[in-house]
Amino acid sequence: MPERPDWLDSLYPWTQARLWVNGRRMAYLDEGPRTGRPVLLLHGNPTWSFLYRDFVRPLTAAGYRVVAPDCIGSGYSDKPRVDASYSLAHHIADLASLVDQLDLRSFAIVGQDWGGPQGVGAALQRLDRLAALVLMNTWLDTDYRGRFHTSPRPWTTWHAPIIGPFFLKRRKTLSHGGPSRTTRRGMSAGEIAGYHHVYDEPDSETVTLTWPRTIPMRPGDRGWADMSMIQSRLGELASTPIQILWAPEDQVFPIEYASRMKEQLPHAEGPKTYDKAAHFLQDDRGPEIAADVVAFLDRVVGVVA
Repeated sequence: MPERPDWLDSLYPWTQARLWVNGRRMAYLDEGPRTGRPVLLLHGNPTWSFLYRDFVRPLTAAGYRVVAPDCIGSGYSDKPRVDASYSLAHHIADLASLVDQLDLRSFAIVGQDWGGPQGVGAALQRLDRLAALVLMNTWLDTDYRGRFHTSPRPWTTWHAPIIGPFFLKRRKTLSHGGPSRTTRRGMSAGEIAGYHHVYDEPDSETVTLTWPRTIPMRPGDRGWADMSMIQSRLGELASTPIQILWAPEDQVFPIEYASRMKEQLPHAEGPKTYDKAAHFLQDDRGPEIAADVVAFLDRVVGVVA
């Protein structure tokens, strides 16, 4: 794990805790009253809990307990150099272990990108503890594939045996790009460094290469069985309050994915859309989205777990 630089404190002033999940150390924020309802803030590729820095104070001020983990391979969590360490099943098991070890009950999940299937996958393993879901620019099935995930550039290029590792590992296209290249509001130099510095160590970006290759495109692909399991069990969420929030300008998961999700979860509220926001909408429109999440949780479940 990289040593945390002092300059990060002005942007990310919270101290992370760590625990062992399935043999690896996971870093996570745990802020707010312990008597408040836990809210898990789940990120995707190539970010870490820094993505939710505008959510922590609004949620804790409202009385919620914020738990924001760095997925194994990202942020200040362990970064195994072995590709097989980053299957969807591994990430789901890691989150289930986090929930169990912290004894989180009646929790809410806020998930975007990989935080969607990983969070829902873990929630389905602990369904008796789930209170609510907020889903943003993500996906939960194997049926629909948009233009981004079927195009030669960049998608199939990232999957190529030699050129994919060249761009994603040697050139660090995602780990030192991603949010800073797609931002709609613009970022300061400090914010850009906040996202990227956790991948400065050589060969630390294995997860950013593996995550794209774990999105299943056809039966037999890695992750297909796990994603199919999630899709087949979505009906079990029929009594769970769900909010769908979306940035239609996202090229990775455009609005068609939100429409698909609404078909799968017809009782969900939304999708509520945000302009001037792309894939990392928590960064582009963080304060507004955080306020909407607080209002939703206040209305459907409240702060007391």
